[in-house]
Amino acid sequence: MKNSTIKRSLKQQIQNNLIAIISIFIAVSSLAYNTWRNEQTEYNRNVRTSSFQILMSLAELQLLVDHAFYNEDKEKGDPIKGWSYVLYVQGLAQTVSPEVKHNAEQLKKIWEKNWQLMHQQQSQNDAISQSIKVLRLEVLATLQSLQ
Repeated sequence: MKNSTIKRSLKQQIQNNLIAIISIFIAVSSLAYNTWRNEQTEYNRNVRTSSFQILMSLAELQLLVDHAFYNEDKEKGDPIKGWSYVLYVQGLAQTVSPEVKHNAEQLKKIWEKNWQLMHQQQSQNDAISQSIKVLRLEVLATLQSLQ
């Protein structure tokens, strides 16, 4: 008898407090969704900011490479400045996507291999320019995939 009284009492308490229970469930669900959405928004904002910085640095690097080869301008085509762009891009790529990170590492390898002759040989200039293009396209694809 005591067991059935407890069951009836529990059932009655649930019925009496059903609105409060549903309200708590909705509040917790809303909090969880809001937290997830804020995290996603922050992630997208960070990726977007890094991506735009990478795109600007790649444009500067391409300009430097073009000045070095086509204008033979040692000041505007300074390879030391080029190294700073390459390393900056590689650092930012860590925060974007694995594909961008991989392409930034490839750019560094190609720059490392070709920077000394980029002002003299078309093939070195083309290799660097192609690597810049591949990375730029990957960054743009990553930006388009953000939700």
